[in-house]
Amino acid sequence: MHIEEPAINQMEAQSSQTFPASPNPESLEIFQHSQAALQMALATSGLGWWNWNLVTEQSYYDPQWKSILGYQVDEITGHYRSFEQLIHPQDLPKVRQVLKNYLAGHTPIFEAEMRMLTKSGEWKWILSCGRVFQWDECGKAVWMTGTHRDITLEKLSQQVWQQQKNQLLEQVNKEISDRQLVEAQVQEKSQQLEITQAELKHTKRQLLQNEKMANLGKLVIDTANEIHNPINFIYCHLHPTGQYTEDLIKLIELYQYYYPTPTLEITSYLQQLDLNFIKTDLLRLIWSMQSGSERIQEIVSALRNFSGFDADKLQKSNLHEGIDSVIRILQHRLKPTQDSPGIEVIKEFGKLPLVECYPGELNQVFMNILTNAIEALEERMKQDYSLIPKIWIRTEIVNSHLSLVTNNDASTGDKAKKQKIRIHICDNGKGILPHIQRHIFEPFFTTKPVDKGKGLGLSISQQIIVEKYQGKLKCNSHLGQGTEFIIEMNTTARHYITRWA
Repeated sequence: MHIEEPAINQMEAQSSQTFPASPNPESLEIFQHSQAALQMALATSGLGWWNWNLVTEQSYYDPQWKSILGYQVDEITGHYRSFEQLIHPQDLPKVRQVLKNYLAGHTPIFEAEMRMLTKSGEWKWILSCGRVFQWDECGKAVWMTGTHRDITLEKLSQQVWQQQKNQLLEQVNKEISDRQLVEAQVQEKSQQLEITQAELKHTKRQLLQNEKMANLGKLVIDTANEIHNPINFIYCHLHPTGQYTEDLIKLIELYQYYYPTPTLEITSYLQQLDLNFIKTDLLRLIWSMQSGSERIQEIVSALRNFSGFDADKLQKSNLHEGIDSVIRILQHRLKPTQDSPGIEVIKEFGKLPLVECYPGELNQVFMNILTNAIEALEERMKQDYSLIPKIWIRTEIVNSHLSLVTNNDASTGDKAKKQKIRIHICDNGKGILPHIQRHIFEPFFTTKPVDKGKGLGLSISQQIIVEKYQGKLKCNSHLGQGTEFIIEMNTTARHYITRWA
């Protein structure tokens, strides 16, 4: 590229800053000598000199400035944009910002490193430094001067040093990584040992819990049997007793009608008895006893159904009967009280086939989930007195391709084995926080006080449904809206249970 030299009057303007308007020959000779000495000093030090008029954008670049980039004297014009055209596009915004900061007074000197294009097409690293040396009467910068130095070798040395540093750091990091890997392996083995110990401890607790539940189940069955016979005797005789009572009362009323004037002794005794009150209250007592005995029979039946007489045998079971028995057992927590409304249980039972299972185990799952739902509703009712507490229980049968569980068993070819049982148990309680929801199926995890929960209910439920029946137990909860538990399992579970056992 060829560019004209800067105007002569510009250079005269620069010279006038340091030399009188009408110099004598001796002063002119001294000035010219000083200029030549300055150019030699700059060339010796490897510096190029530049002047820039910020008002006219005219610039002066000395021959040394141009030669650093490989250009001839007449190949660069005397304009500021000639300087910017040679700057690398990635460095230009930075150079402009540095200049702006200097002119605004934020830095004492203009100093910028940049890549500039040489005549050969290569990029050189240049350090440009400068200052303003003339201002107008308003204090605005007019003239700026500075130097231009090639720092490419310094940059290359820095790059080599940085590469060596990076290689050294990489080597150190590798050694550290190798050491950390060894430490991690040792730590992993320690953690595996701790996990094994924790699993053994958990297994021991689980065995104790299972034994406790088995003993409790036997105790419940024995107690239910002991209660069943006498209460059945009472219940069976209450109806004739009520009938006899009504007959006797009717007989007394007939005597009063046909013999309105009894003897003095009978009259005195009737006044002491308050016969009208006794007639009314006696019938009410018999009806209450009949209602109470019916409730006891329901509870006994529910307990016997819940625990199961054949709990150790795999059998086809009606899940709806198991759910109903659990609801009857929990009736005392569902009915209204003086302090709170009752919890409404809405049942939407689909048409389910009989399911091969251990009924007692599934009833235990229903009990754990329903108990949690009741406790969630009780907790929310303490905070929201306008709440109408509800529990929804919905059952359905779905095809395997809509299942929550992937069926990997190749032997399930018939229609029955392609279907799944799905049970939804929902409540409109306060919901479960996300960070708590992640841990609800962990053994011994509980947010309840120590005397109200051991944290085993949902863990045991998951073990029964997921591990034993190869099903799915899923929890969906939204804070302030409620919680839903979804149980899904096969209608035929014999091959799973045999494999698990």
